Amino acid sequence: MTKFTIAIGIVFVFISILFNALGSHALKPALMERQAVDSFQIACNFTMYHGLALILIGLFIHIFPQINFIWVVSLFLAGSLLFQGVIFLKSLTGMQGIGFLNPIGGILLFSGWIYFLIIVLRKIG
Repeated sequence: MTKFTIAIGIVFVFISILFNALGSHALKPALMERQAVDSFQIACNFTMYHGLALILIGLFIHIFPQINFIWVVSLFLAGSLLFQGVIFLKSLTGMQGIGFLNPIGGILLFSGWIYFLIIVLRKIG
């Protein structure tokens, strides 16, 4: 679980950096045409934040193997797929009709953060 969580976090950070670079240069005209520059940037930022969070959680899993972080990791992964993933898809393709998934992803991300906080307050220290 430690390696998987840290590896996924690193992939998220990589995607964020790659998409930020592409969004600032090669993809900028298409994003501007779709009026999706701001949305694309939000998805890049959230991907970075959750990538760093997954790396941190991976370290917590290593340091505190007795604590189960599987729900936090699962909520972050599912939430990121439905929130950032849908924003990336809409921004890059102009696909409509999938925006209803964004609030579901947001709720999953919020839930992951709340659950992470509960674990930290109850079981660490």
